[in-house]
Amino acid sequence: MQNDFQPDSANAWQLRLYKKNRPMQDRLKEVEMLLPVQAPSQALSLGGGIGFQSWALQRHGGRWMHGDARETALGALQDLFGEEQAFTLDEQALPFEDDSLDLIVILEGLEGTRDDAAFLKECHRCLKEKGELILCVQHVKKHSMIAWFRRQFGLAPEQKGMRRGGYKLRDLYEISKDGYDIVESRFFSGVFSEWNELWRELACGRSPEEEVTGEQVPDQPELRRLAGRYRLQSLFYALGALSKLFDKLLPFTRNHQLVIKARPRPWIERKAVKLRDGRSIAEAAIQTKIGSAADMMNP
Repeated sequence: MQNDFQPDSANAWQLRLYKKNRPMQDRLKEVEMLLPVQAPSQALSLGGGIGFQSWALQRHGGRWMHGDARETALGALQDLFGEEQAFTLDEQALPFEDDSLDLIVILEGLEGTRDDAAFLKECHRCLKEKGELILCVQHVKKHSMIAWFRRQFGLAPEQKGMRRGGYKLRDLYEISKDGYDIVESRFFSGVFSEWNELWRELACGRSPEEEVTGEQVPDQPELRRLAGRYRLQSLFYALGALSKLFDKLLPFTRNHQLVIKARPRPWIERKAVKLRDGRSIAEAAIQTKIGSAADMMNP
């Protein structure tokens, strides 16, 4: 992996843009808080787009592989890490042996999988007995004005190719209940930060996967475009700092994004026992209203 890039190369410009992308920086910070103290001997990052989130993770040490389901991201990953460390993700079959990985970090993209529970089962197959899974998702919020505006501007997850708009914590308990224990969960990103990100996406337009990458120096029109985008990103990065200050005034709104850490246990498919009101046991436990055994009904 390249630690230093030629100053005017495409990769150098993408690194500058990444460092001015506050949502990615915030996501990485939350993930880093959940990383194991000891560097993993074999780790996997998934869904890092053109790779700079994965690039930042790899700097924590350990041997990493990097995958993404989007073909457009493969070239960028290979530019950063080499062909041996980058692959196109097939959610039905990861290219690893059983019990071979210490850590899997899913930075984004679970919302786009065809069968999210089956994909987590495939990750489980690859994890060692004492391995860990770190997973970042969009947190679903009912009656969210930001979600409504995203739909109006064509920026909702489903409008960008995702199969789901996100997850609640109880959804993650449900799809992981057969083989994982969720040992830590964290909500982050407040309402002001989300508004700032919405306007950043509208202003900057082009998605990161479409950006030019590599060690070659882009032509002059492309350099001007990258420089213009960098100025816009820098503006919204500064506004993002102000947004986070406002979010501190409304701490109950800091729940638009969700990250969890889970540890594998033997995979046993379980029938979901539900309460009379239709809630799962996990959901009731989260809400601290478990009730009595008399409230249960057969699955």
